[in-house]
Amino acid sequence: MNNHHTSSAAVLIVRLNPDAVTAIWRLAAPGDAAQAGEWHPDADDRTLSLLAQRHPAWVLVPASDCAFHRVTLPAGARRRPQQALGFLLEEQLATEVEESHFALLHQHKTDCAVAVVGREKMRAWQAWCEGLGLNVLALTPDVLTLPHSPTAWSAVRCGEQWLFRCDSWGGMAVETVWLDPLLTHWQDLAPIACYSPPPDIAAPWQPLPAQDLLALAAANPDARRICLRQGDFAAKRRRQPTPRRWRPAIAGALALLLLWSGNRLHDHLMLGQQADAAVQASRDFYRQWFKTEKNVVNPRQQMQQHLREMKNAGARPALISRLGALQQIIDDTPGIRLRTLSFDAARNALQLEISAVSSQAMEQFSQRARAGFRVQTGEMKPRADGIEGRLTLEGDDA
Repeated sequence: MNNHHTSSAAVLIVRLNPDAVTAIWRLAAPGDAAQAGEWHPDADDRTLSLLAQRHPAWVLVPASDCAFHRVTLPAGARRRPQQALGFLLEEQLATEVEESHFALLHQHKTDCAVAVVGREKMRAWQAWCEGLGLNVLALTPDVLTLPHSPTAWSAVRCGEQWLFRCDSWGGMAVETVWLDPLLTHWQDLAPIACYSPPPDIAAPWQPLPAQDLLALAAANPDARRICLRQGDFAAKRRRQPTPRRWRPAIAGALALLLLWSGNRLHDHLMLGQQADAAVQASRDFYRQWFKTEKNVVNPRQQMQQHLREMKNAGARPALISRLGALQQIIDDTPGIRLRTLSFDAARNALQLEISAVSSQAMEQFSQRARAGFRVQTGEMKPRADGIEGRLTLEGDDA
């Protein structure tokens, strides 16, 4: 499954041929005449490379390298089906489970449609895409881009293969030399909507206006939601580097939250002399960020003033908005102290080490955080004065 939204923007559709070396391509641009061509590593034609610099690529891979399966999940495995697929399909695989990649194409309750590809093949496909500089939207088995009908197959010839889509989440690729014996001995063959001139083979062909594979894919953009890049092969999220002018603001915001949460906990517990020591520690911490300032009276308020000045300088990055939301959650939850805080840009996540006066306070904080973040709970340890633990808060656009 794929999280990319389909759109009307121009997309470069590339079909990697079964030889894993050559390819055919088509630029699908609404309102413009389609550009199409072939790519060979030895040819002196940079058209595909140049187009790849300007347009995202939808890569179709040979179904002859994929195996399609249906499985029923056991009780308790619905939420994490990926972990069960290898076990459920082990006896049906021609290779070892460790050498196989399992992509979940569709799930309805306990019923799953799965594509299985060799891990070595997945690595080769990804390396080929990287070598051409493709910005890959999705990696989709070619047969699943053909039109789907609940009462018929669909078929098209592509090179020396015939591609068949047999149902919603499955299909097959057949070498032309094997097509006759396969169809002749197929029991209860469904009608075949054929987008290439039908071969002289007895079968329930339903000839349709000729279209090639890439034209059919261009007419079916929803198929881009079907993607093999999952698990270890999932696309790495690309992020723009944080502008230098915002780095002090982000560092300051992190520092501010640590100061703020420390003060809130001490206010809640009213620890007297320990609170005084915490204020002095806050001043020392503030001076690490603003070394030129001599008069530090209220480090939290002074830090907030710096952030307001940075905010007025221009649009702020989303991270600072998230830190503001986190500060509000801490403010609304008595008995919470933020011990450490870091930002994982690759996951778009805030990583927290937190202490709380009770497990109820920790749970209250987690519940409030779920209103704006996806919360992952890590290790929790009881303490004499409460509980401490680790939480990861992922942004909604992660």
